[in-house]
Amino acid sequence: MNGRVMMKVIVAYGREPEINCKQLIEAFSKAGAEVIPASIADLSAFFGGGGERFFVRNDEITGADACVVRSLGRGRHESLTRRFSLLAHMQKSGTLVVNPPEAFQLCRDKYRSLIALQGEGVRVPRTIVTENALVAHVFSKRFKRFVCKPLIGSMGFGSVAYEDHDLAYNEFRLLERLGLPIYVQEFIENPGRDTRVLVLGDKPLSAYHRVAPPSGWKTNVARGGKVEIGQVGAEIVALALKATKIMGLYYAGVDIIESEKGPYVIEVNASPSWQGAQRVTDKNIPEAIAHYIINIARK
Repeated sequence: MNGRVMMKVIVAYGREPEINCKQLIEAFSKAGAEVIPASIADLSAFFGGGGERFFVRNDEITGADACVVRSLGRGRHESLTRRFSLLAHMQKSGTLVVNPPEAFQLCRDKYRSLIALQGEGVRVPRTIVTENALVAHVFSKRFKRFVCKPLIGSMGFGSVAYEDHDLAYNEFRLLERLGLPIYVQEFIENPGRDTRVLVLGDKPLSAYHRVAPPSGWKTNVARGGKVEIGQVGAEIVALALKATKIMGLYYAGVDIIESEKGPYVIEVNASPSWQGAQRVTDKNIPEAIAHYIINIARK
């Protein structure tokens, strides 16, 4: 792209832009880009006869330099499939999609993402994935304490920790009746905290500890977890960089728990929030991400 021409950047969100999305829009505008905020459901494609065009509602956006995806939004399987396909189509047509659709899809699925990490030698928690309540019940007995999570979800919503296997079985049966997958993970004993590393490219942008509230176990800042400023070891940062590379992401939030057996990667988030991360760094995180994406798109 000619540097004298204003860069066109789409920032895609779900129903409404959340705080991180709004900050990114502002950061791209400040960097001199023409920003097109759009609900991902409003993105459309037209092709055939050798041509291809893209729209936000009735406005054409063909030839956009970059599309930053903050959320896929809600919808049925068919709608989500269309959105992934459209992002892949935009990427193939020459638009830089961040994060790449195949990587975004991989991270969205906890099952596939942990398998990918384990395949590259990264330690992940012991996990059972099934649609059979009895199977989940039998395997969960291998764990003293365990967590039942949504296969697709974020910020800890819907995750429940159990020690009572019979009580957990009630949830397994409900999920089975609803035709939903049952995703059960060993609870990794820890000192009441985990570590979040925000990665940009091949460098850590911010690293900090998240401490669970006294009456809970979830460390997500959005769920009451507290940011703890402290030294994050080089081993943890290196692990976060490795996980980000394995997943094929331009930027990511990597959650790691330190235990007696060593560090475990719990999750890699392809559209992380940075409210907690911003508290422990003087860098302007949305501006750093915006400049990074602009530089890549210009190459």
